[in-house]
Amino acid sequence: MACDTQSASPEKALNLLLVDDEKGVVNALKRELKDLNCCITTTTSGRKAMSVLREQDVALLITDHKMPDVNGVDLVRFAKQYSPDTHIFMLSGEGDLQAAVELLNQRMLTKYLTKPWNRQDLRNEVVKVLNQCSEGGQKTSAQQLADFDHENDKPNLRDYESVVLIKLMNVSDISLAHGEAASLDTEAYIGQRLEYMVTQPHLLQRTQAGVFALYLKESTIEITRSLCCQIRQQLQRTFAIKGVSVFCHIGVGFRNLRDSQLDHDILISSLVDTIVRDSHRISISQLDNSTITQYRRQQQLSAEVQSGLRNQEFKLAYQPKVQLSSGMINSAEVLLRWQHHSLGWVPPSEFVRLAELDGQIEAIGEWVLDQGFKVASELRRFSAELDSIAINISAKQLQSSRIVEFIGERLQHYYLPPSFIELELTETALAENSHYLEELLWQLKLLGVRLAVDDFGAGFTSFSYLSKLPIDTLKLDKVMIDNLHTDSHRQEFIHNLILSCKKLGIEVVAEGVEEEADLRCLQAMRCDKIQGYIFSPAVSRQEFEKLMIRQPFYAKFKAQQGR
Repeated sequence: MACDTQSASPEKALNLLLVDDEKGVVNALKRELKDLNCCITTTTSGRKAMSVLREQDVALLITDHKMPDVNGVDLVRFAKQYSPDTHIFMLSGEGDLQAAVELLNQRMLTKYLTKPWNRQDLRNEVVKVLNQCSEGGQKTSAQQLADFDHENDKPNLRDYESVVLIKLMNVSDISLAHGEAASLDTEAYIGQRLEYMVTQPHLLQRTQAGVFALYLKESTIEITRSLCCQIRQQLQRTFAIKGVSVFCHIGVGFRNLRDSQLDHDILISSLVDTIVRDSHRISISQLDNSTITQYRRQQQLSAEVQSGLRNQEFKLAYQPKVQLSSGMINSAEVLLRWQHHSLGWVPPSEFVRLAELDGQIEAIGEWVLDQGFKVASELRRFSAELDSIAINISAKQLQSSRIVEFIGERLQHYYLPPSFIELELTETALAENSHYLEELLWQLKLLGVRLAVDDFGAGFTSFSYLSKLPIDTLKLDKVMIDNLHTDSHRQEFIHNLILSCKKLGIEVVAEGVEEEADLRCLQAMRCDKIQGYIFSPAVSRQEFEKLMIRQPFYAKFKAQQGR
């Protein structure tokens, strides 16, 4: 491997790499180009050329196609990954045209020249590339990105068939790991690669840090989807950018603009949200009309939580818990429902998730606690057979500095004995901020309320950890109960779990029970309580009071015990 420098100016010379397994060809190329303002490195080995590409910023690579150790095609692919800014010429015989065309179509080659080459044509093409690199090298990454930044020049969506959004998902991680300059270099490189890749009429803009919008003049859904796949395939990989190895995690989504009535900013933000939402499920996101309808519904729900609370659209429902030893209903879980004024009944799984994301869960949670305590006080006077009412408390509520004070105030306000209230905390909530939560749970325990772990078995919290907490009740998640009668291993696990709980004085409630065979299994294991559709769904207060009066399961259990 050899290096010669010819420089006609004090500016830093550009690097030119010549690769051919025939030494005579390399020397001939070097003679043709020796008077240009560049540093020429030559090698007869593709493998050695890879080392040069790792160590130097190579402006132009001229390589043969057929070489014994690493062929030209593999060298080109390597160069595009580890030295993405490098321009590449391929020199080869007429018979290698098909491979060259494929590389050209993939935008990996700048030029393909056949042997023997025309001396003047070769020289002109090299000079053109070197001049281009010299001009481009004067721009910083920030200046290059400025070419894509058009915040005040939003395109008219009616002029385009579709828009593709490309998001560098880990742009913040790159900035933290390698610095802001490396992050800007990576974004500038992505912008350049996108311009190289897209051959059809288009407009490329950088809409925000790490996000590029590609507006296509003419494109069908199939063509756009194919382009999205190509973009992700080409960009989601590790690149050597100015000597730094950077992995780009790329998210891609698109929207067909035909008949689209969306505002530009709403379209872009919705596409970003869709890409983020789908990033762990699918590789290419499509913002279709159903997704837009879903976003509008979510926005409406988020905007109307406060008015829903004021206008009493939120309701409480009550699901009975049945004591397995007697068949008596002696407790219930309070569940939240939303009867929206225009959308009807909204599933809790929908509005609770949204409220947790935008922070409104605290207002909802306080309303539930206040109303739940009020109803608990009234139900306690209604029936002496009730020994507790369970109310859910969210992970966000547990992070509030005044949650213990608020619960204490509500207990006093409604003249409730603390032990009549059972607070249900999800298993996943207990897994977060464990040291803080341990202290908080003991503070709640000192108030005298009962504490329950909800959804046990749905997460990964160990029973040994839970046994160290001041827990009164363990609720087995539905996933552990479904088809229990068919799974002997699960039966053995739950049976041992129930035995361990009894030794620790922890009550066990199985929730989501629907099958008679599963109920018999839990009876045999001496599970304490059952909550599920096999007895009753969540019902209104009026219906729950009727169940308390009738106690419809007591006679059935008595009859079974008498056999």
